[in-house]
Parts: sequence; C-alpha cells; structure tokens
Amino acid sequence: MNLFSQTENQGNSKAAKDNFSLENYKDALEEYLNLLKNDSNNLLYNMRVGLCYLNLNIDKSKAIPYLLKASADPKVENFVWYELGRAYLINYKPDEAIKYFKKYYNVTGGKENYYVSSQRMIQMCEEAKSKISKPVNVTIENAGPEINTAYAEYNPYIPGDESFLVFTSKRAGNTGGMTDFDGYPTSDIYISYQKYDKWTKAKSVGPLINSELVEESVGISSDGTKLFIYCDNYTAMNEVLMSEKKGKSFTKPVYLGENINSSKLETSAAITPDKKYIVFSSDRNEEAGGMDLYISKKLSNGAWGPAENIGEPVNTIYDEDYPYFSADGKTLYFCSEGHNSMGGYDIFKSTWNEKDDSWSKPENLGYPINTTDDDMTISFSSTGRHAYIASSRPGGYGGLDIYKIIFNDIDPAYTILSGTLLNNDSMNIYKALALSDTLQKDSLIQLTDNDLAVKNNDTLVKNNNTTKKIPVDISVIDKSTQKVFGKYHPNVLNGKFLIILPPGDYKINVIAEGYEKYSEDISVSDRNSNTEIFKDIMLPAIVKEPEIAPVNEQKN
Repeated sequence: MNLFSQTENQGNSKAAKDNFSLENYKDALEEYLNLLKNDSNNLLYNMRVGLCYLNLNIDKSKAIPYLLKASADPKVENFVWYELGRAYLINYKPDEAIKYFKKYYNVTGGKENYYVSSQRMIQMCEEAKSKISKPVNVTIENAGPEINTAYAEYNPYIPGDESFLVFTSKRAGNTGGMTDFDGYPTSDIYISYQKYDKWTKAKSVGPLINSELVEESVGISSDGTKLFIYCDNYTAMNEVLMSEKKGKSFTKPVYLGENINSSKLETSAAITPDKKYIVFSSDRNEEAGGMDLYISKKLSNGAWGPAENIGEPVNTIYDEDYPYFSADGKTLYFCSEGHNSMGGYDIFKSTWNEKDDSWSKPENLGYPINTTDDDMTISFSSTGRHAYIASSRPGGYGGLDIYKIIFNDIDPAYTILSGTLLNNDSMNIYKALALSDTLQKDSLIQLTDNDLAVKNNDTLVKNNNTTKKIPVDISVIDKSTQKVFGKYHPNVLNGKFLIILPPGDYKINVIAEGYEKYSEDISVSDRNSNTEIFKDIMLPAIVKEPEIAPVNEQKN
C-alpha cells in the first residue's frame, strides 16, 4: 500500500524511500516519477526509478535511460554499472550488458556484493547470444483474456489431459481484498476448464484454499488429483501443503509431514506419476547455500520418508526451484540460476537413468522458451506437445501472463472426420441414384453391393445392360492458405468417407451429380489426444422443372 499521501502529485520523498525499502516498487515508482518532475537531474531519483522498472513486470526497457542518466553523475555508486548490465541483458542487448558488467568488475576490483557475480552474468550474456541465434522450434501463444489480466498471472499447471488449468494471480477482487508488501493484491489460486477447445473464465478455487493472505500454485500430479500450494497465511508460514481434487473442488490443504515441512523455507513440490516420490525445493542446507531440490520416498505407512538432497548434477551453488515431472516420471523439469542459464532463472530438464542410478546433465530448454529474464515454471500435456509457462512478453495483457507453448517437432494429435453422403431421405446417395434409375425404367430389382462397381473414382450403376456414371468429389480447402489441402472420394458401395486432418481451419466442399453443392467450414483444434468426428452430410437433390409442351393456337 502507499504509505504516504502525495502533495498535488509532486511526490513524497519519504513515501518513495520507505516504499522502495519495503520492495514496494509499484508505489515507489509512482512517487519517484512525480519527484523527478521538479528535480529531473536528481541522481537518487533517476537511479531508483531505473531500479523500480527493473524489478517490476512491466516494460523493463524503461529502466535504461534512467540508469544511464544516473551513471553520468560522478557521485554515482558503483552498483549502477551492474544494474545497467542487467537492464541491457533483460532487454536482449547482451553485448552492451557485457560492457557494463566488465566496468562494474573493474571499478570494484572484483569485490562484489551480488549473489550472482558480474563474471557469472557475463557467462549468461554469452549463453544468451548463442541460444538466441539457434531458437528451438516452438510456437508460443498467449492464453488469452479468460486467463490473463493487467495484473500478474503465474505458476500455471495442467493435468496430462489438459482438461483444466490452475494458476496464481495477484489480481483485483482477491479473497479478503488485502494488499501485499509489493503494492499489489495478495495472491490467490484460480482455475479454468477446457470447454469446446477454449478456456472458460477463470474463477477462484474457493475459500478452502484461498485466504486473505498468500496462496500460490506450485505443483500438480500428472493426473491432476494432487495440487501443491505454497502458503504464507494463518495456516502455514513459508510452507508447501497439498490439496486433493474431488470432482471440481479441491480439499483443504494439509501438511506433507515433518520430513518435508521444516522450520526452513519450502517453496514448491512435484510428485511422480506413481505417487511414490516427491521432489521439493528448500533452503534447509545452509552449507549448500540457497535453494536446492530434495527427494523423499513414500513409506509403507503412507508417510513421506527422510528427505535427501538430490545432489549433482541437478543442484548447483545457485538456486534451484519449481520441480515438475513428465508424464512418464522419467524426466524432471526445474528452474535454476546455475548451469548454462541465459539470464536469471532458466528452465532445465534432467532424465533419470535407472541403469546408472543417476540424473543426466541438465539441458536448457532453449530460447524462446527461456528468456534473458527469470523463467521458472513449466507444465506439460501427456503427449509433450503442449506446455504452459508464465512470462512477461511484448503484446501481453500486463505484468506476467500465462502462455501456451506448442512444440512443433512433436506431431499433433490428428482428427478423423468420417461419415456418409446421404440424400434427404437419409439414403446412401449411390443406392438412391441406382434405385431411381431402375424405377425410371419400370424394371425394379433389389440392389446389392455387388450391383455396384468402381471405375476412375466414379460410380457405375449397372442394370438391364445400361450404365450410368455418377461423379462425386470431396475437396478440403485450408483457409489459412486458401489452397487445396486434399481431394477425397467416398466409398462407392456405401457412401462413406474418411478424412484425416491436422489442426487448422478448413472448408469442406462436396460436389455430386444430381445434388446441390455442399459447403461447410470446420475447425480442427490442436487437441491433446486423437479425436474422431462423425458427420453425415445431407445433399439435397436438384429438382428439375418438368418440360411443358407449347400449346398450339387454334385456328379460326
């Protein structure tokens, strides 16, 4: 909250200072921007405006001109060079960032006050250049207005079937209406369901989980039945609890036991698909420093056993957090400031090798999944084609937004469109035409499938030594390119057709002799599993007007 009132929008230096000290960068920024209106060259104001922009999930490029202006003052503190380096890296200018990190190292003589040193930041800059030059083959889509708002949405998790999405938001209308130390509403957990291939309007998961203080989604089981929640409220302080999904509701969160919940900080957790192991993050080992990942096995009595540090090569001297298991339970995803990060936290994966009883060397998921800013959580569909992350990217709704990743190298689930071509009497059009032809010759016989033959993808109706050709053509147009995706012909014995379509928007055209042209748009979504659509197509017959002979005029 803003601790002090402004005086005619001139800013309040004490409010600015106190909010900045409390890491309420939102309200501090407002105060400092107002103070700069009357004191535009003030070193402290410019520097802190730059730092506020860097620590808010808004346009961080705005930090650069203020930090540059502050750096021009000979009295500027040395750390401004480090922060300029960070600002340039976050804004995808690694070469500029390297220049300022080197300057910070030189002016301090290597005696730095940052947890992540300038030399480590230079390594990240080099890694960023390498990864940006070789982007991975993905498509990233904003999850849309049913999920995202002008506030921060983050920590998205889905079950393997992608049927619902749970996430955290610091949006207006939160439970209790309280404000957090950062000037934004306290966080709540929300849920949205997949309906007709779209996300429903997100709603609070309810009062059994959300309170007027802090709750965050920090993990989910692959079947979606177990949700892990970080709580800093009246029930738990800096702990991870677990809630069970019953129908469309979640139960009240419970502790995971003394081997997981400790007097130290626990921030996130993941459970294997077989529910036998939990991996969680904690800062309980002071010698290791920072956050590490730990693993606990479920005991025969149902309790979780003693936790062990997961060790190298997963854990580093830097922070690791937000573990997540693949649907097969063999791959562990997590975020880290270590390894070959391209800036801040990156998302990595490591695979368990049963033969060696060890984890593989962590692999960076690459750009543009990872950015030069912090990237921390990921959650996958069971096929591995879709994943969900939170990020601040151009064109978003504001703050952190939730995005869907499509891994283009993984084939999409296909959709089979099948059905039968029928006339208005719900009869297979081939038999209907054959029957009509027979009746017209006053020679009615019972037709069987053996009476029909195929030649050049057309139907030949044989009866009384006469043959009638009936052309039928089905074409599919890709609406995105306006090009023909494919041409198809139905089975001439029973009128059935079958079309296999990848995700996209199409127009289906059917042309059959003696029938009106049929045309319909169809949208095929990028589903998580293969789907079949059954659709019979009714073709109205073309009615010919009877010929009327001219009436001869009578002669008088």
